[in-house]
Amino acid sequence: MSPNDPYTGVEEKVDGWLRARTRMVVVVNPQGRMVTVRLSQTAIKVLCEGDILDGGNVVPGWRLPVADILR
Repeated sequence: MSPNDPYTGVEEKVDGWLRARTRMVVVVNPQGRMVTVRLSQTAIKVLCEGDILDGGNVVPGWRLPVADILR
C-alpha cells in the first residue's frame, strides 16, 4: 500500500485477485506496520514485525521476517 491508497480500494483489488483464483495475496501496510496474507475470502492472517511471512502451500519453503519487509 502506498500512503495515497485508500484501504477500500486495496480491498477491492485483493477481492478481484482472489476471485480470479490467485492463491495468495500479500498486502504490506507500512503505515500500520503490518502485513495481511489472504488465501481466500475467509482465510486471512495478519502479521506484525515479530512474525515470519511464509509461502505456505503456494511457495513451499519461502520465509521472510516481516520486520525485513517493513524497514
